[in-house]
This record gives sequence, C-alpha cells and structure tokens, in this order.
Amino acid sequence: MSDDLFATDSLELDDGIDLSKYIEQAEYLPPDAFDALTIDHPYEAEIVRKLASGGAKLLVGPRGCGKTTLMLRAYHKMARERQLKTLPVYVNFKLSLKLEPLYQTTPNATFWFRTWLILKIYEALHSAISLAGHDSEASPLPALDEVSSALLIIEAGDPSAFNQSIEYHSNELSEIIEETLSIFKYSRCVLLLDDAAHAFSPKQQEDFFDFFRRIKGQRIAPKAAIYPGITNLSPSFHVGHDAEQIDVWIRPDSDGYIDFMRGVAASRFGGSIPSQLASDPDIIPFLAYSAFGIPRAFLNMIRNMESIINSGKSSIDRRKIIEAAKQSRQDAHAVFDSLIFKLPMYKKFISRGDDIYTQIISLIKDFNRQKSLDNQGVEVAIRRPVSSELGKLIGFYQYAGLIMPSGENSRGDKGVFDIYFVHFADLVTENAIVGRRTKSLKQFVGVLGGGRHQAWPRINPDKLEAFDGQSSQFVLALPPCQQCGSERPSEGAKFCVNCGSPLTTASVYHSLVGQDIVALPITPRRAAKIKKHSAIRTVKDILLDSTKQELRGVPQIGPKWAERIFRYAEEYVA
Repeated sequence: MSDDLFATDSLELDDGIDLSKYIEQAEYLPPDAFDALTIDHPYEAEIVRKLASGGAKLLVGPRGCGKTTLMLRAYHKMARERQLKTLPVYVNFKLSLKLEPLYQTTPNATFWFRTWLILKIYEALHSAISLAGHDSEASPLPALDEVSSALLIIEAGDPSAFNQSIEYHSNELSEIIEETLSIFKYSRCVLLLDDAAHAFSPKQQEDFFDFFRRIKGQRIAPKAAIYPGITNLSPSFHVGHDAEQIDVWIRPDSDGYIDFMRGVAASRFGGSIPSQLASDPDIIPFLAYSAFGIPRAFLNMIRNMESIINSGKSSIDRRKIIEAAKQSRQDAHAVFDSLIFKLPMYKKFISRGDDIYTQIISLIKDFNRQKSLDNQGVEVAIRRPVSSELGKLIGFYQYAGLIMPSGENSRGDKGVFDIYFVHFADLVTENAIVGRRTKSLKQFVGVLGGGRHQAWPRINPDKLEAFDGQSSQFVLALPPCQQCGSERPSEGAKFCVNCGSPLTTASVYHSLVGQDIVALPITPRRAAKIKKHSAIRTVKDILLDSTKQELRGVPQIGPKWAERIFRYAEEYVA
C-alpha cells in the first residue's frame, strides 16, 4: 500500500530516541509502523465489521478512545481484502473549524461548507483509487488540481476568489461515486469520515448531518466519527433510523481491559514491557485504570515516564506513578475547560460544572468513608429526570472523558437512576477511594478493579444543581455588544439596546487560534523559551509557521519537536 494516505515521515526525538512509539494519534503514525504500534480493540472484530459493511454508522467516543484507529483498521481491512469488492475512502475533517468564520461573515456559509465537504471527498477518492492501483483519471472525478485549488480558496476564507462557474453538489457526488464503482468493478463505497463533527458551531454540525443523510445510498455507506455530549444532529437526523450508533469507549471494568492496555504498552516497546514498568505487577493495572478507558491517556502517562525508562533504573518510584495519574486527570479537565473557548455561550455552564463535579467526587468520598476496601464505590447514581441544563453538562463531562455511562437502575418508588463511572484518576488523587494515610498501588488496583456493587451514592439532580445555595438555573453567556460592551438582552437580539449597533457573534475558530501557546500541552518552561527566542505568542502563530522555521529557531527544538508542537496546535483547534 502506498504511504500517501498517511503523509508522515518516520519520527525520532531530536535527541535520537524513536518518537513514533509515543505518538498518541493514529493518523500521525507512519504507515509502516501503524500495525506494529496499534493492537486490537477488545470489540474490534464487531466494530470493524460494521464499519466495512453497508449502512450508515456513527462511531461515538471522547478524545483519544480509539475512533481513528478503528477507522484506519477498517480501511486497511477493506483495502487488503479485495474480494470484499469495497472501495474504502478515508477522509479526515479535522480542520473543518477553519470554515466556521464563514458562518459569521457570509450569508451562504452552508453552501461553502457543503462545497468544502464534497471537495474533501473528491480529494480522498483520488487517493483511494490510486492506492487501489487504478488510474483516477479513468473515473469521472473532477481533476485533482482543480479540487486542490478549490479547497485552498475556501479554506483561506475568501469565497469571492472561487470560480463561480463551477458548482459542486451532493447529488452529483453520489452519481460520480456510483459511476466510479461501476468502472472499477466495486460493489460498494465506504466513506470513513473521521473527525466529522469536531466543528463546535451548531449550525455547521447540522449542515454536516444534512449532508451525511443526502449522500447515504444503497451502494454508498457513510461512517462518521463524532464526540458524545457536544454533537448537534440536524433536526431531520435521527439516530437509529438514519444511522446506527457504535459506542467505542472501552469500559475500565470490562473483561480484558487490563490485558488490552498491557498490549498497548508492549506494542510501543517492541512487544515487551520495559522492566521498570514490569517491576511491580500493579503498575500497569494502576496506569490503565487511571487512563479511564482512553488509550491516548495511557500512552501519555508512559511517555511522561520516558526518562526513567531510559535511565537504566531498575524500578519506578511510587510517587512518580501517582503523579502520572494526576497528570491524566489534569489532561481530562483541560479538555473540559477548553469548552469555555470552543462553546463560549456555555462559559457559565463550564464554571458551574467544575463545582458540581467537585461535589460528585465529595459524595463518593463520603460514601466510601469507613467502608472496607472490598465494598467501596466508584460510580454515582443520578435520579431521573434531569433538567435539560444538567443533561447538557453531563454531556460535556462525557466529551472530556470525566464520566462514563455504565447503565441504569430502578429503585421502585425511589425512582430510576442513571449510573456513571467517575474518572478513576480523580478518585485516586482526591482520596475518594482507599482513604488511608498509607496507600499502596495494590490497594488502589483492588478497589478500581473490584466487582461492581449495587450500592452507590444516589443523587437528586435538584440538590446537585443547587448544592451551593445558588439558583439551579444555568445561564447562557451571551456575547456583549462589540461596540459598547453592553449586555445582550436575549440570544435572538439583532441590535444593541444601548448604542443600536448590529450584534454579531464572535468566531469560535478565531477565539481558539488567538489563545496563548500556554494553552497547548507543553510545559510552561518550553512555552517561555519559545516566546523568548521567536515571535510566536499564540496558537495562530504556530499554525502560520507551516514550514516550522520559526519553531526550529528555538534552542533545543529540532525538526521532530517542531512537528510535534505544530500537531498540538492543530489538535487544539480541531
């Protein structure tokens, strides 16, 4: 198979250490390393079978849970097994948020966004046909040069430069795909649409799902990877009818979970776990539970102990292991906090959400007080019904990977409760489990890996929303007037009541790229060094440094670290 699908060089750290084993995002893995550095998801066979079959599917899970890996696994399976007679097309829409400003500046943003979606699929079709050994010029596809040029114009945010005489329509896309299948003797086209609903503009997400419904056909099977909690489906799109939902977040209490994470670690070290990580049989299980079902978080923890693994020391200090768990929960909370910039209207929800989450941890801590280690809870039960506001907040928690649905339970007259796991690393670092002055990894693993019980702290949602004595009403943070700063009277207001100026909504994309580089997952020391030795101050500055020359001018940042920091910036706005 050609390497074009994953245009990524083999990577090394700037000090000569192989970096590929520490790459968390599957789309950045070198093609020759993808199979070696990824292992089977516990439910991979069933998930990949659904991705490779007909019908529309939605792959749902928080960041880092393995959606891209599963899509690429399905891609490889279809590409290698020619007898399936399926043309797999992988499209990554990670940069779709770049088009979000058009929704504030142009009256026909929906048209331009749909045009961009169609062009991205045409571009991926050219690649898929070539990778399959065919000549894409023999298909009815628009010329690749034409497609690439049109994409650049739209992504630059200047539709006026677009050749208005050429239009691209979803009906025409479907017809071209059908004709291409006939020319090259395929029975089906599977569109693997990765990072499909990462744009945080509700209207942009709705436009995507309208497009998704339109291209679905008997021989065209779209599959989209989306987030839980924040994805806005269009009013006409119905899960179950228009697409089957596939949840891929791995439950940390599932059979084979620890073996899966152990396999993830071994795959990154040539098939065997380093002796330092194997020196205590509880290290890998503890890190796996602290990752809370997110392989990317697990890899991050291992990477953070890289210096110890490479030092030649025979073991890893217990404090370092606990610090890794703290970092895991900090990373998850950083994703939650980033919603302040990605969904500014819900800024006050996020602030209240921190307080409510702290209260949930406290309730679990109180519940476990004086309980034996074999009878402690790691879940919380919230009684139905919950308000739409609290439901929205619970969705945000799921997006960040802070809580995971684990079922429901009926308590008769006491009501029906939704049960949620709470991030295990939070339970560890906030002393919500074990609760002893002297703790061991073995005790934590025993509690986190123990069988689930039919007893949890049960919460009345009204009490949870108003635990601090405040009103239970969540308030949307409406953007003020850009001219005089006056507060908007309502979400639908068109003009400022104070100065009469037209009211507009700030671009989420511009807000994100305008953030200081300290928002990226780099150390404060490295951020300070970048600012000292370059003109880079914001995320936008990094994205504009496409050749990485500015970054490479910073001491101790060579080509590989520059590439890594650039990916962090891309991921931040995705």
